[in-house]
Amino acid sequence: MRQRDVARAAVVAVVDVDGREWAQAADILIARHRTGWFARRWLSVARRRYPGCVVVVSRQRAGRWCLVGLPDGVRVRLVRGRPWSAEDAVRLGRSVYGAWLGPQWNRRDR
Repeated sequence: MRQRDVARAAVVAVVDVDGREWAQAADILIARHRTGWFARRWLSVARRRYPGCVVVVSRQRAGRWCLVGLPDGVRVRLVRGRPWSAEDAVRLGRSVYGAWLGPQWNRRDR
């Protein structure tokens, strides 16, 4: 990996696993919730509590769905045939983060 790629790597924090300081520095926050109501509520709270975070991802505990929150308040609920694992939620967060910020980084490089 090139030096420039390392500098752009997203910082991921998993709520209730990583410390609060790590969550404050994170670009991507991952959490688990039982219901969609709790997930939507957490997305709103996470935006206020961690203003530097770009993407927040809530995974349903049984893995039935993932809810993704973006900076402009957009929420996307994703459901698929097989359950979402914790690793899948992290990959999803990184993909959304890259898609969200990728064009901005490319413009700066020129």
